[in-house]
Amino acid sequence: MKVEILYFSQIKDKVGKSSEVLEFTGNTVSDLVEFLAQKYPNAKDVLEKSMFAVNEEYVDKQAILKEGDKIAIIPPVSGG
Repeated sequence: MKVEILYFSQIKDKVGKSSEVLEFTGNTVSDLVEFLAQKYPNAKDVLEKSMFAVNEEYVDKQAILKEGDKIAIIPPVSGG
């Protein structure tokens, strides 16, 4: 299936882009995380700690993805 990925903050820096359209064979956000960790090994640690939104709604990693979904990857933010 084709999905659009939006990258923010440190994950954007690690993959070197703010978005991309990907073709992958998984079904869940968790499958997508595994796919992206293989594609961008230096981003694996951030991917595992990030939050995810599908079509502007926060979801857990077991959420089912559909063709054309827009997935935002939101890394943890620290501040003070």
